[in-house]
Amino acid sequence: MIRMIIVSILACLSTVGGVYGAVAWRESAHAHHGDEAPQRVQLMKTRMVSVPILSEGQVLGYVVTRLQFTADSDLLKSSTVQPEAFVADEAFRIIYETTPADIKTGRKQALRELSSNIAVAVNKRLGRELIKDIMIDSWTYLSKQDMMRNNEHAR
Repeated sequence: MIRMIIVSILACLSTVGGVYGAVAWRESAHAHHGDEAPQRVQLMKTRMVSVPILSEGQVLGYVVTRLQFTADSDLLKSSTVQPEAFVADEAFRIIYETTPADIKTGRKQALRELSSNIAVAVNKRLGRELIKDIMIDSWTYLSKQDMMRNNEHAR
């Protein structure tokens, strides 16, 4: 009987000690990470952007894309402009200027460079680090013949 009481008391003490240790460990972890305020970001999308691809004065086709991007929530709240238009405009400009050569050579690294170049250019235009990351939601290349066929079907 006395053994049973002693074992019960030991079980209670070990349980209470374990819970106390876990709570103390969690609080110390939160206190350590509490110094760094987590940066809150918001996920946003652009409208579809259609960019003509020209080579030697001829339209080869169109790149149709939609981009997603993350923006700093705090800076977004204090901003008077919406960044979607800036991201779409920079995407159009960069794709228009660089894509014909990349389509012909099939250079796959161009998409990674495109994303980082758009973010840098938009942040430069806005004068602050609002855009954190650019992601490609959809990317389609339509040849001139595909566009003509689609227009015929629409009629």
